[in-house]
Amino acid sequence: MSLELFNTNTSLSRKFSRELVGQALDLARRYGWSPRGTRPPAMFNSYALNADWFGMYLTNDGQTVTAEDAHALAEALECALHDIPDVESKMDWNPQLWADDLPEWLAPHERELIEDGLQEHALVAMRQHPYEFFAGVEKQYLMRFIRFCRMGSFTIL
Repeated sequence: MSLELFNTNTSLSRKFSRELVGQALDLARRYGWSPRGTRPPAMFNSYALNADWFGMYLTNDGQTVTAEDAHALAEALECALHDIPDVESKMDWNPQLWADDLPEWLAPHERELIEDGLQEHALVAMRQHPYEFFAGVEKQYLMRFIRFCRMGSFTIL
C-alpha cells in the first residue's frame, strides 16, 4: 500500500510506498531526527469519536506533518545519504544454508532444535537495515522523499 503526500502550499503530490516511508523514518531517527508526531486530520473530533490522536506517520488518515518536523526529517536523511551505498548488495536469507554450517557432532535432536530456531528467527533477521533498503536504485527515491520534505508541511493521504 502506498501513502500519498500532499503539500497544500504548492499543491504538489507524491506517492511513496509505506515500506519506503517507514524505512526513511527509521533512518532519520538513527541520524538524530526526533519525531514530533503528526497533527490529526481536520475532521478528527476526539470527543465525538471517544479516541485520542497518537501522531502516527504511517497511516493515510489525512494527518499533517508540520513544516518544522518535515525540515528536520529532511535534514537527518540528508546526513544519512553519504553512508548509503550506491550499489545494492544481495544476501541469501535461506536459513537452510546456515544450518549446513552446523557441526557434524551434534545429535539429531540438537540439530533439529537449532534448525527450528534459525527458521523462527529468520524473519526477524531478514528485516533490512535502512542502508541496505536504500542502497542502489532505491537511493533516488529517498532523495525524492527528502526534496518533498524540504518543501515544508504536508498531509498524508
